[in-house]
Amino acid sequence: MSIAWCEAEIYGAFASSPGQSDKPPKHTITVRYEFVRQVWRDAEHLCEFLRSIPEGHGYDKLYDFWGDRTKLPSCFNKKEHVRNMFVAAITWVYFHELGHLMQEHGIIRDEFGPRGDKAKKTTEVHDCEVTQGKLINGREALVSHVTELAADFEATNFYVIELIRHCLNPDFADDHERPEVFSGLLYLMVCGLSLVFFRFNGNKPILPIAAVEGSHPNPLTRLELLIPQIFEKLDLDIFRTAAGYALDRKQLVLLCTKAAFSATLYWSVTHTENHEFDTRFLLHGIMSRPATLQYLQPIVVIWDEMLPKIRAVRRFGSPRGLMYFTDTARSRIKSVITWGSGPEASATATAPSPLDAATS
Repeated sequence: MSIAWCEAEIYGAFASSPGQSDKPPKHTITVRYEFVRQVWRDAEHLCEFLRSIPEGHGYDKLYDFWGDRTKLPSCFNKKEHVRNMFVAAITWVYFHELGHLMQEHGIIRDEFGPRGDKAKKTTEVHDCEVTQGKLINGREALVSHVTELAADFEATNFYVIELIRHCLNPDFADDHERPEVFSGLLYLMVCGLSLVFFRFNGNKPILPIAAVEGSHPNPLTRLELLIPQIFEKLDLDIFRTAAGYALDRKQLVLLCTKAAFSATLYWSVTHTENHEFDTRFLLHGIMSRPATLQYLQPIVVIWDEMLPKIRAVRRFGSPRGLMYFTDTARSRIKSVITWGSGPEASATATAPSPLDAATS
């Protein structure tokens, strides 16, 4: 596999493969300079914003929900805050592209995508960019969304393992420092990951929809799926024992959601028209969004259809990197309703999405 750089002023990266599973892979991950530059600037600006919040200000008091008003970990200095966010963000995007290549999503999109005149030969998987010229829908959009979510899942599995590996390096943290460094690094990693998706999303708040449209899932819906994957994996005893941290599930949830909130607060105050905190940007979790649960219904069906082929062509990696839906999640997704007297009655789940909000 090779890594290439592109000078086009587009925020993102993409994966390329000739799509021949029976031959040695010739994989390439192309990263755009503009993406790297913007990730660094976003990390700088987030840190500056958090440090600038006056003590006792309304924004400062919002952190009381998490039990303390500390907004950046004290175990790292100012430069390390930015550097760790930056490295975390570009690392996740690299892993996302690698996930596409590992699972040969070019082959998958060819086999499970549109048939006949609408069929396309796919050698490149472009990530997190606006669809050029038209809003794709139907089978093409569904297959694209599923492979994006599968690459997200694979990337996040690598992401957590890399966090553990990093913290176990004695040159990075000794046994005494490791618990605090782990918590600080996890916080900055989630901040960095959140910034990537807020940048992809732009200045519009979350608009959950049931329709599968465009080349990519809604960026903030993707983030709502990824953050639970992080704290659920870190709640496994095998990781807790290996890395030497004592955070229980509640503490992991609070730490990850606090980091995501910091990015949310920064983005809504600095990148929206009114320049004030907009609660519509808050992440709620997919189980509380009927529209998102409806959106996931065809996703689950086609993923089950694709999974045997993905297992057959997958190049390497732990089975834990393959996306899965628990029985509980499947039941909740299948049974969602938007009518009647329940809490979902007032939700609008089928409203079409505008082009600029659906694909980023």
